[in-house]
Amino acid sequence: MSESKLEKISSLVDNFRDSKSQSEVLFEQINSDNTLSETWGRYHLIGDVLRDELPSEISLDLSAQIAQSIADEPTVLAPRKSTFYHDVKAKVVQFSKPFGQVAIAASAAGLMILGVQQNVAQNDVVMPSQVAQTTPLAGFAAPVSFNTQSSTRLSQKQTYIEQQKRFQALLSDHHQQIKLSVPRDVAPATLSTKKVEDSPK
Repeated sequence: MSESKLEKISSLVDNFRDSKSQSEVLFEQINSDNTLSETWGRYHLIGDVLRDELPSEISLDLSAQIAQSIADEPTVLAPRKSTFYHDVKAKVVQFSKPFGQVAIAASAAGLMILGVQQNVAQNDVVMPSQVAQTTPLAGFAAPVSFNTQSSTRLSQKQTYIEQQKRFQALLSDHHQQIKLSVPRDVAPATLSTKKVEDSPK
């Protein structure tokens, strides 16, 4: 549709006619062509809106146009399900699982350390039973169980005495090792002064 034809329809709507014969021909074209008749109706509606002469109700039947638009749309078959997302998700889970396990282990260790620190902070004196022993005192390992009887005060005292004896034995062994490492011709008192004299200035 040409611009000049639209301008002629607009001038007819506004009651401006060039000649009677031309307007009669244009009316015939509007009656015979659906596109021109729709344009004619739209131009009248635009004029009514501009002049504020709209009716209280406008009946627009859009159902036929909507049905036609739906019928014109191409049919889309269901696409194949993509497994890319599931493959990537499985690989991410597989990759991050060890990190999650390490994080859980670190959290458990941290909570255990905090718990021990809180327990020690609440007790002013650290009893020997709270110190972890790596080797048994009696020479054999005691069975670990929740069913063991709680030790009496006497057995705790005996355990403390045994630990003190062992500590004294380790201390005396340490002193003997120091004596053996010192040269025999130098007395221990002169050793400390000799080290000071020999040091570079």
